[in-house]
Amino acid sequence: MATEITNAGYQSLRDFVESAWTFIELRDESSTAIVRLGVDDERVSWTHSEKSQTLELTVVITGSDEEIELPSTFASSAIFTQASGGEELAQESFSAFTMEETGDELTVIHQLEIPQVV
Repeated sequence: MATEITNAGYQSLRDFVESAWTFIELRDESSTAIVRLGVDDERVSWTHSEKSQTLELTVVITGSDEEIELPSTFASSAIFTQASGGEELAQESFSAFTMEETGDELTVIHQLEIPQVV
């Protein structure tokens, strides 16, 4: 018989995700990585409310960032536990955005709902 996870159990899972899933990769239309940044980078942060069921990892980049080759089109993000390589843990697509100039700015909010309510 399956056991239901309690609210405290789900919070424990969310706490673990927030502490271990700390890298976000931005990708182009063919899912090729453009840049991967960690929460230790000032452009990346967890932005959800405390104890929220939906975790939000937010990244803000600009065309003047040294890792960005212009023009670049962004279409999805993926979450990882490490700075390079590793297995993708979550992926989210969004409307494609082409960064063409150094003054262009992109904000991506990758949401993780734990538990996922269908």
